[in-house]
Amino acid sequence: MAVCEVKARKGLIRVKVVVDEGRIVNVSITGDFMVLPEDSVFEAESRLIGVRATESEVRAALASALSGASMTGVTVDDFVDAVMCAVRGGEG
Repeated sequence: MAVCEVKARKGLIRVKVVVDEGRIVNVSITGDFMVLPEDSVFEAESRLIGVRATESEVRAALASALSGASMTGVTVDDFVDAVMCAVRGGEG
């Protein structure tokens, strides 16, 4: 499991990810960011399972999951950056 932390404007996003055969098979998104409703983060994790570990597919899954969420100081791009950092092995 690779881990990466990304500092957003108002918060820290921590992603743990397992990739197998180019697809995300397990992911955990935690940190000290504000996303409402909180279930949006669980939805994002759920939508990432099975997705090819490419920036375009990760972005599409996260944008869809977080489209109705209210986010303060964090953006979909911040979440994409954190997931892709973890996919690359946590460098960054």
